[in-house]
Amino acid sequence: MKFLNDAGLTFLAVHKSRRLYKNGFFSRKIIYISFMFVFLSSPLRAFDAAEIIKKSEEAVRGNTQVAFVEIVIKTRRWTRSMEMKSWENRLEKKSFSEITAPEKDAGNRFLLIGQDMRQYLPKLKKDIKISPSMMLQSWMGSDFTNDDLIKESSITKDYFHTPDGNETVDGQKCYKITLNPKPEAAVVWGKIVYYARISDYLPVKEEFYNEHGVLKKVMTCGNFRMMHDRVIPTTYRMVTVGKEDRYTMMNIRSARFNDPVPSSVFTLQNLKRK
Repeated sequence: MKFLNDAGLTFLAVHKSRRLYKNGFFSRKIIYISFMFVFLSSPLRAFDAAEIIKKSEEAVRGNTQVAFVEIVIKTRRWTRSMEMKSWENRLEKKSFSEITAPEKDAGNRFLLIGQDMRQYLPKLKKDIKISPSMMLQSWMGSDFTNDDLIKESSITKDYFHTPDGNETVDGQKCYKITLNPKPEAAVVWGKIVYYARISDYLPVKEEFYNEHGVLKKVMTCGNFRMMHDRVIPTTYRMVTVGKEDRYTMMNIRSARFNDPVPSSVFTLQNLKRK
């Protein structure tokens, strides 16, 4: 409806300006001002926000990615660490990850092919299907969700992107973009507020809200450095609101982008291998 209203305003502004045009230079100025007012208030501005999100995702994830990651879960009473290797083909919406340490967790594997998500449990020697209702559940007892790690939803395709001005976050000037889910999208969050550096579009912070608009999680990104052929944030710190005495830190130890990943990686055979 907003688009139709803006289109109507455009027609009225231009129609009125044509009648005023005969009055000379002053009328031409009115035409220009009327056009710029309608243009800047139209949905075309959202295209810039979508482009920023797209460039941010491309920079951080590439078309393909192979990474070694350390995950540290820190609470007031204990600290737990895991190591993981992950493979992703973002364009084909496929991902595979495997816990490699410690020994008691090693062999846990996760596979995403399109909308089909599965986990292999080595102690039970069986795989289970992760239903959409499980995507908000904690991943391996961390503050990250299954959706955060498996990346079933796409912030580029499943959300509308609205520019919300600029803010300074941790000393860095950022675009602030609000993401609201598309009606047909199967997503877990009711809203995401995304902060991307103005200089290179890299993410600095993300805020995750439920369907009632309540802030549930906050992720901050840092330690920006060269990894393979690009600069990316190499630390991601996730905090659950209301549980500030604990957090989960994901540290990227190494990553390569846009290298070919064999299709055999993203198979049930690979998931279930002994």
